Amino acid sequence: MIFLGIGMQIALTLAGLFVARAALTTARTPQGAAAWVVFLIAFPLLAIPAFALFSSVARSTSPKGAQEAEATSAPAGARLDALTGIVGARVTEGNAATLLIDGRETFDAIFAAIDGAEREVLVQFYIIRADGTGEALRARLTAAARRGVDVRVLCDVVGSIFLGFRYVRALKAEGVRFQGIVAPHRALGRIGVNFRNHRKAVVVDGQIGFTGGINVGDEYIDGGARFDAWRDTHIRLEGPMVDQLRAIFAADWAGLTGETLRPAAELPSKPEAPGPCQGLVAGFGATDALERGSLLLCGLVGLATRRLWIATPYLVPHADLATALKLVALRGADVRILIPAPSDNVLAWYASRAAARDLVAAGIAVHAYRPGFMHSKVMLIDDDVASIGTVNLDIRSALLNFEETALIENRNFAARVEAMLAEDFARATPVEIPGPWHVRALAPVARLFGPLL
Repeated sequence: MIFLGIGMQIALTLAGLFVARAALTTARTPQGAAAWVVFLIAFPLLAIPAFALFSSVARSTSPKGAQEAEATSAPAGARLDALTGIVGARVTEGNAATLLIDGRETFDAIFAAIDGAEREVLVQFYIIRADGTGEALRARLTAAARRGVDVRVLCDVVGSIFLGFRYVRALKAEGVRFQGIVAPHRALGRIGVNFRNHRKAVVVDGQIGFTGGINVGDEYIDGGARFDAWRDTHIRLEGPMVDQLRAIFAADWAGLTGETLRPAAELPSKPEAPGPCQGLVAGFGATDALERGSLLLCGLVGLATRRLWIATPYLVPHADLATALKLVALRGADVRILIPAPSDNVLAWYASRAAARDLVAAGIAVHAYRPGFMHSKVMLIDDDVASIGTVNLDIRSALLNFEETALIENRNFAARVEAMLAEDFARATPVEIPGPWHVRALAPVARLFGPLL
């Protein structure tokens, strides 16, 4: 600031102090608060605009208790009951859960459900592309709208930044309600890129629901131009868990528009217990009063007594989660983590290698999936609990993004997840520790950017 006048320097310093106070009250961690305060006071000219883009969330935009809508209690003794206080949703029984492996199987199931819709189709993705897959989705949504179905679409404005107005106008012209999700209210206003809605959900007539790792784009089917293949996982749900998935969408929609969805009583009736699974859908985000994402990940890890298998494209755990993983391994459990060999994010790739080195030292097996890019977000706990959703094992999913995951407690479903992951691990090799020179040099540096990856 040596080239600025004294008056301007004083004004900037005062502004930096004022914004530093906001940083103290909104940063998610003490380390983050300290870093922002030092930056804002020392370099206010640079730090104030940066804080406007990347600062922490100030208040919630979701109706309280949205996830608890129309959920019934499960019998006492369910292992997932230990997590209900964390996620704010009840364990339900009588759910059907179908494992969907890779994009083709997933989109076939989603498109079939949309084609059969009678009253309502709710669609939410982090990324929607106007490519072949995106056009196939658009055709089905517009066909449903022409039949008189209430069709609503949400996407994140950062993730879908290249979608284009033509695609959106074509949807709206056919009566589809479309909203781009912007950053939540924060300390210095609404502009921002650091808080993203990473949720992926399709809910049809309140009867069938989908969530998982797959976005709308050709690469999620064939790997696109960058990868030979794309490995991913989704889940199809029926039963009370669909009500929870719909409630999460409803909260996001209400936060943007102030509108509520039609009452569930106006939707087609559904079987009371279409399947044998106990489960819940957990939704959380940066506007939560508690860090529910971090608490849920640590809680799931803590449930493991014998086995913990995880698939994640981004392995950048914060300190609490890394500690929880190490404790499970040091208790003697079989802890394995699958990450991609190639990556779509260079910084995340190097940061994952830094994390892997730390975890391997505690007895955790970290493997790199070889045939294409691995984008699954799956967790298998012992022989009876599985998590499939949008949650990565990184700081962004734990603290910054709006995420959701389906938690299933059922031995038969867990066995299917086990078979899937066993095949994935068979196509992987142990991550080289400490790795070649460029990994040893760049991985520790990349890890510093964990909250931004």
